[in-house]
Amino acid sequence: MEGAVDQENIVYGRNAVLELLREKPGSIEKIYFQFNTTHPKLKEILITARRQKLITGKARLEKLSLIAGTTKHQGVCALISTVTYYTIEELLSVPRNTAPLLVVLQGLDDPHNIGAIIRTAEAVAADGVVLVEGKGAPVNAVVHKASAGALSHMRVAKVKSLVRSLEFLHANGIRVIATDMEAETNYTDADFRLPTAIVLGAEGSGLAPEAMEYCDETLRIPMAGCVESLNVSVTAGVVLYEVMRQRLL
Repeated sequence: MEGAVDQENIVYGRNAVLELLREKPGSIEKIYFQFNTTHPKLKEILITARRQKLITGKARLEKLSLIAGTTKHQGVCALISTVTYYTIEELLSVPRNTAPLLVVLQGLDDPHNIGAIIRTAEAVAADGVVLVEGKGAPVNAVVHKASAGALSHMRVAKVKSLVRSLEFLHANGIRVIATDMEAETNYTDADFRLPTAIVLGAEGSGLAPEAMEYCDETLRIPMAGCVESLNVSVTAGVVLYEVMRQRLL
């Protein structure tokens, strides 16, 4: 593709990015545009990216030049994923555990949290981490670094709809569990020896109401201090290690 460059998995240039959108949209993690663009081809790229529910962002020309490693980016850069994504069916077809264990992320904005959760999921030998297309931060170099190498071992699935994915898990005998400060059941009282999917919502806003409707159980992590909640990656760590504790008994 003319205008493409292998600079930290970046494709730049209007024609190159547009071709990438047409041929391999699933490989794109995020597209950066220059501010206040009026070029018709850039508008076409933006419309196509939004139609495919890809993550887009605006950047100044200086930042685009820094990302692309050149000033010849023509106002657009695309970040390409280095991760091989699976389907949920593939995660469940060859499970690591007798009772499958998945971690489902609704759309976390902090790549450090995503990486930390992937690191913990790999530490407890989860079967996979599920992400939602177009939601949250891209799986980029920050996620790789925060995962401390775990991303190279953990299978990651990408789905178009969180609700439909939860429906699929239900249909395949997977219990869907979320955490909620208002829940009555303590997380240590749940039976994690059964096939389980732990669903974690976005930072601040938590899990969407429509997703909560598909949860079989909501669990509470007790808080004895002054703070009201834990960081989402810490929540994941607390619950996942309880899963492993029960399964090792």
